[in-house]
Amino acid sequence: MGHSSDHTVQKSIPKYKPLTIIYLPTIPISMKQITQTYVLLAILVVAALLVLPVSRAASPTITTAVSVPQEKPAISATVSAASITAGQPITVSGSATGNVTPGVQIWVFAGNYVNVSTVSVNADGMFSKIYNTTGLPAATYYVFVQHPGADNNLEIMTTGYSGQVTNMDTGAVIFNFTGMGSVQNDAAAIALTNALNAQGINDIYTKTQFVITGPSGASAATTMMPGSDRDSHGCIGSAGYTWCEAKQKCLRIWEEPCTEGSAMPPVTTIAPTTTKSPLPPLAAIAGFALACCAAAFCRKK
Repeated sequence: MGHSSDHTVQKSIPKYKPLTIIYLPTIPISMKQITQTYVLLAILVVAALLVLPVSRAASPTITTAVSVPQEKPAISATVSAASITAGQPITVSGSATGNVTPGVQIWVFAGNYVNVSTVSVNADGMFSKIYNTTGLPAATYYVFVQHPGADNNLEIMTTGYSGQVTNMDTGAVIFNFTGMGSVQNDAAAIALTNALNAQGINDIYTKTQFVITGPSGASAATTMMPGSDRDSHGCIGSAGYTWCEAKQKCLRIWEEPCTEGSAMPPVTTIAPTTTKSPLPPLAAIAGFALACCAAAFCRKK
């Protein structure tokens, strides 16, 4: 006879730890606020597109610098008349090229009379000075017009009351126009020529003359032969001629320019630049429309 027995099967039941749920604080956000946020962002994007520049490569800037050769120092001068009566004005005029910042120095002398003055040069290179001859004795008056030369500095000038001709570089007195041991007329013209031609003196000059006759019309006893003031190139300074190295001839620079050859070739530099231009208005409008559509779509959701 069969029998039955009850078997009790014990199963181990795992023990679970209690679940801890942490609740974080939430901030209620409405759909209206989301929409407003998107609209605001869209406006900011459009504003940025309109205001902020967009860099783009511009055409390279081409700068051309033309090298102009420095004009060689030159001087020319003439007198308004070769002979005048005492009391009539006489004008010494001419042109100077190169740097003439201190002006040209004009020497007019005869006998005990000496007049040394500095005359400014106009922007066009011309200069002029009128002399009053009232009371001057009949004589031949020597005229020297001195250019400061390549160093733009007058190195031979007068000092003191006796018309001392002085080398301004060394301070040495070369000769006197008046007073004890003075030299006058031809001797003074030769002494001044030697001073201006001395070694180390950069000044250049030209010379001419005019004659003052007395009331009776008698001319001065001492005269210079016309054309006797030719320089080493044969140019007659009293007629306004100076030597032009470029053309190898004597010329008057106010009638025919002395070109020093062709100018140096232009120096061209290309500087790449970057310019900034605002975004085209059409792109900005398209961006704004896109932003509005995105805002409307979010609002629907």
